Amino acid sequence: MLISSDQIYKAADYLRLSKEDGDFSFSSKKAESDSISSQRKIIERFVAQRPDIELVAEFVDDGCTGTNFERPQFQKMMEAVKAGKINCIIVKDLSRFGREYIDAGRYIEKIFPQLGVRFIAVNDNYDSLSFSTSDSLIVPIKNFLNDSYCRDISIKVRSNFESRRKNGEFVSNYTPYGYLRAPDDKTQLVIDEVAGEVVRDIFRWKIEGMSPVTIAEKLNARGVLPPSEHKRSLGIKYKTAFQTNARSKWSPKTVIRILTNEVYTGVLIQGKRTTPNYKVKHTIIKDEQDWCRIENAHEPIIQVREFELVQKLMQEDSRRTSGSETVYPLSGRVYCGTCGTLAKRHSVTYNGSKYAYYTCPNTAKGSSCEKRRISEKELESTVLAILRSEIKLILNMERALRQIEELAWEHRETDRLDKAIEVKAAEMEKCRTMKVSIYEDLQDGLISQEEFLQMKEGYSQQIVEIEKDIGKLKRERAMIQDGVANRSGWLSQFRKYQNLPSLSRATVVNLVDKIELYPDKKIRVVLRYQDQLVNMVEFLRNQDAVEGLPEAEVS
Repeated sequence: MLISSDQIYKAADYLRLSKEDGDFSFSSKKAESDSISSQRKIIERFVAQRPDIELVAEFVDDGCTGTNFERPQFQKMMEAVKAGKINCIIVKDLSRFGREYIDAGRYIEKIFPQLGVRFIAVNDNYDSLSFSTSDSLIVPIKNFLNDSYCRDISIKVRSNFESRRKNGEFVSNYTPYGYLRAPDDKTQLVIDEVAGEVVRDIFRWKIEGMSPVTIAEKLNARGVLPPSEHKRSLGIKYKTAFQTNARSKWSPKTVIRILTNEVYTGVLIQGKRTTPNYKVKHTIIKDEQDWCRIENAHEPIIQVREFELVQKLMQEDSRRTSGSETVYPLSGRVYCGTCGTLAKRHSVTYNGSKYAYYTCPNTAKGSSCEKRRISEKELESTVLAILRSEIKLILNMERALRQIEELAWEHRETDRLDKAIEVKAAEMEKCRTMKVSIYEDLQDGLISQEEFLQMKEGYSQQIVEIEKDIGKLKRERAMIQDGVANRSGWLSQFRKYQNLPSLSRATVVNLVDKIELYPDKKIRVVLRYQDQLVNMVEFLRNQDAVEGLPEAEVS
């Protein structure tokens, strides 16, 4: 039962604004949103004319959704109600109280009456102390309309975000570490030169043989700001669930997240997570095929070949040498040529000196892998000699490479596709202009409503088809460009190591796919890009670009 009407009610005004509603304070430097201030003034004017009500508390959820009641300030208000400090709640209107039809009705019609709480919605002229039979019907209808409004807004917001993702627009709250929003277009990413250089260092160090633990230690020792602190240094109000300390530091997990993030290759992947509907806020991970993936969406910090190399290295043994920052130069590259098992590195001490050797783990007496052993020093020396020989062979093809650039059909195809895309873009712009003009014709009475709808649908369909054509042309162009980049990219790796003084971890992982051990200390070095090199020789022979090339089989 409600408390008698002749007493003074201890009231709390409840104010709420969701992110979707507009100018909530968390998105600006203001203490609170304009809507919150407006709600407060309306309630204060109402209370000033009610001598039986005294405002004793205020609860504000600025930037909280109305689709559920799991709001911090709302919960505090309910605690105050249960503690007997409040027996009246005032809101501007029912939509500010909540937009969830069932729970809003449960609070108003069941919970508040049971707790003896008077509930007032000022602009809806609802007061539970004096409600009538007609009010019992109007309130559920208004709550239902508020719920429907929220559902419609949710559908529109989801659709808008999905459309923007497909257009290659960046729609997340925070940019990935290494990128900033473009000054002239907040939906596009540009490289943050400071953080971008750190990303390049992280990938380079991994290729050189450092583990994520070592990389994190190195960054902390240098005083490099971790992602969260770097964003705050730029004035970005950044919050993360990963941070546990007041001031965060680089951690191995942070390094791994960077090393495995494809965004650094220019690929924008969004829409990985979603919620079942606007009422359920539990996040679920979508299937990978449902992610929105846009190639060449922004300038890459890391080349694709470098990123792919690091992904392979992440799966290999990353134990480092005692007292060293990096792993052994040949770690994860030496295999038994007979059984294919990864060879093991052993070390022994003899006469005060340490010696290391590689052997197949399946070297039991009588097995086919018996006597499969070679010293680390001898193995490294042999691999170095083979690499020098192969690099010399490849660099002799330099003149042919220049001819390839002149002979390759890719450049002509790219130019053709660029022109086709320009034509389609102009065609789409024309359709959009016509779509606007027919609305003006409708306003001027030149066409009927039925004609307007038919023409609008026609132009809309044309725009959709043109967008599909442009997307297809862009994908075709990207495939050709990737082919050119891959062809010149892998060869540039060999040019970079043309003067190879010694064998380093970076040299091995960039040039060597695997090293196979055979009896009598025979080894076989399988180069990375082996297939591309064979194809290159064949290509040059077919083009008659050079004379005196070796046979297509490259050792």
